Amino acid sequence: MSKQELLARPVAHIEDGRKVLRVGGIIQSVEINERHVPDVWDAMLPNVRPANALILGLGGGSIATLMTGRWGPLPITGIERDPEVVRLARAEFGLDRLDNLSIVTADAFAWVHSCAGTFDAVCVDLFHAGKLAHGALGPNFLRDLRRVLAPGGELTYNLWHSAYLDDQVRRIGAQFVVQSLDRADGNVIIRATRTC
Repeated sequence: MSKQELLARPVAHIEDGRKVLRVGGIIQSVEINERHVPDVWDAMLPNVRPANALILGLGGGSIATLMTGRWGPLPITGIERDPEVVRLARAEFGLDRLDNLSIVTADAFAWVHSCAGTFDAVCVDLFHAGKLAHGALGPNFLRDLRRVLAPGGELTYNLWHSAYLDDQVRRIGAQFVVQSLDRADGNVIIRATRTC
């Protein structure tokens, strides 16, 4: 295995007194415990308690843990494509203790495309090693997201603050009504609702 391949592998370890999940050297998730300080994952939570939620890019489960802590055991479906990340999420981040969380190891794009259900909250956090997944702002995927977001539901979308942000917001705005852009560290969380 090359050095680059080793660096890209998911790893969980303790940093500054809390467990983190890194992929490609980039923090993908953090342990939610008594030392947790609100950060980008808190900003991804919907503004009101949803009846159910979909998390695309589950990682170590920071969003699922925060959502359950805030609103109790509402039904959450978490999609994560990397089986090693799922293994670490279960073993190191305690996701097996969240009885309300259904973990699906699958490609988010294919899963959403074939999904027949709807969700009151959809959280999109499709980064791998610091890079937004290819196709995460494609028109087909955005149409699929609009279809699975229930009427009156809320979409939260994690993006980096970059020179591409205006175009990314425009793409999301073609399928959704963008309500706000919230900054959290170097990230920008887009909140949006369905157009119809």
